Amino acid sequence: GRARSGFIVLPCGAGKTLVGISAVANIKKCAAVICNTSMAVTQWKQQFMSTWTDVKESDITCFLSKGDEWKGKPLGKLLITTYPMIMERAKRSQAGQDLISQIKSRIWGIIVLDEVHLSFADKFWQVLDVVKARCKLGLTATLVREDDKIKELKNLIGPKLYEADWQELAREGFLARVQCVEVWCPMSPLFMRSYLESAPRRRKDLWIMNPNKLAAVEFLVHYWEAEGHKIIVFSDDLRPVAAYSNHMGRPCMTGDDDARSREEVLGKFRDPSSDVKTLFMSSVGDAAIDLPDASVIIQISSNFGSRQKEAQRLGRILRPKPGSNAEFNAHFYTLVSRDTQEMYYSTKRQRYLVDQGYAFKVVTKLEDAQGRDIFSHTKGAGKYGGTEMEKELLQLAIEDRSERKRRYEES
Repeated sequence: GRARSGFIVLPCGAGKTLVGISAVANIKKCAAVICNTSMAVTQWKQQFMSTWTDVKESDITCFLSKGDEWKGKPLGKLLITTYPMIMERAKRSQAGQDLISQIKSRIWGIIVLDEVHLSFADKFWQVLDVVKARCKLGLTATLVREDDKIKELKNLIGPKLYEADWQELAREGFLARVQCVEVWCPMSPLFMRSYLESAPRRRKDLWIMNPNKLAAVEFLVHYWEAEGHKIIVFSDDLRPVAAYSNHMGRPCMTGDDDARSREEVLGKFRDPSSDVKTLFMSSVGDAAIDLPDASVIIQISSNFGSRQKEAQRLGRILRPKPGSNAEFNAHFYTLVSRDTQEMYYSTKRQRYLVDQGYAFKVVTKLEDAQGRDIFSHTKGAGKYGGTEMEKELLQLAIEDRSERKRRYEES
């Protein structure tokens, strides 16, 4: 017989949202969609109300902590909310508790679990305890978790129903053709000396804030902007996001921004006529953000050897790029500080991309218009060797967490 519940694995840009909407439309029963972020909730609502279905706005309940559209209204036929809103066990408002009681009392036809691999596996049972559904559909770009708790999700939801071949979709033109490039950035003498003298827990801060990474970001951003591409610069650490975007005069987006600020920045980035060609982002942009025109990603730092992060960020540029006959029409750069422990973690991520079939190469120098390696400036210290910028980046790397938070809030 057929499995009633399980996972569907599709790369970002291959239509996971449409698959979920199709499942809901075909079942024709009350449905719940659980997302990771409030931005994803908004995007799902927009897609349901577009040309794909005839669902009315009055039939949709968006259960979010911010906003009161759901308060004082009956529970709609379609519920869209986030994992934290369902799993939160702390004291709720009376209105929130009343809505949860309505959700619990209903037998749902289907629950769609978006980006399910990112959910909190040890508490995932709470979602299914609140939203009781006959059919459970998990949507994900990768069935990978570094803590190996994906097995628990499989036990709760079901088997893998289908997994698309990324490379086959790219060959047929449904996904972009991506080249993955690892750029080895030498540490400046000042940073390398500090790195060797520092305790292990401090060394990560130094390889992240390596001034030659800033030089590489500047070089790549200017090159691809001149070529007419849209660029996303990622970092798990907020310090380079704030420092680099401020230094280069480009917008940035982090988890501390409110929904209106994020939509404003994203709107400018999506607009083809806008001057905004580059956007700096923290890990808030890893999933559930639709940026179809982005074709270049530059990754300053990642979460150690996380394959999950690599797959999610790669997915930001996988949407098909019409009108390009080049061998590669999208580019994914990872910046790695040379001769540091970061190279060990990058090897794990590199192996994952190669196993997926992506073209991969390592670059040890970036040459400017005059043919000079940007890393060899100032007698090998790099573009910012001996400058005030280098000192500022070193200060950001070694300052304590409280000072770091204060500085970020001021910026």
